[in-house]
Amino acid sequence: MTLKPLRLSRNDPTAWRTAAAGLVLSAAIVGLAIVVGGTTARLLNPIGAVLWLVSGVLLAVSLSAVQRNMFGWAAAIASGFILGALVRPGGLIEVILWFALAGAVVVFAAGDRAGAWALLVPAIYLPVHLLIGIGRAILRNGGMRTDPPPTAAIVPLAMLLAAAAAGALAAAVVRRGR
Repeated sequence: MTLKPLRLSRNDPTAWRTAAAGLVLSAAIVGLAIVVGGTTARLLNPIGAVLWLVSGVLLAVSLSAVQRNMFGWAAAIASGFILGALVRPGGLIEVILWFALAGAVVVFAAGDRAGAWALLVPAIYLPVHLLIGIGRAILRNGGMRTDPPPTAAIVPLAMLLAAAAAGALAAAVVRRGR
């Protein structure tokens, strides 16, 4: 598959690295929104969320095929849904542990030798988290929150880094097993 307008292809590691950089940038934007608060935060937070979603889609279409594609996708989607439904982005230690575990599971399930597949977990987490928030707003006849999440500013970045670090470690184990 070629992403012609971006001059990226599925076999080019630059493609998933670009997506990963987009995820990191979006986490930094959301973190900044948490820090600054107020009207600026209400402007920055949706920008960070949209960039996160776009980067997640780019990641999904740019990851190279791995030995066990189907298992990798199943693990990534299941992890994203489980974390989106059960893990609140309030506790830093909780977020680091769960996202690290999920990132490693995805890499092992896929047989990913690069560790990039681990980033699917936080990429999938946000849309699930947003859908749950929309569902709650509809059920409660309330509005959607556009303010940043009530959490530490480092939490969005911690999600990504925990999944990436655990994914890199898991990928090293996968490489040694071959």
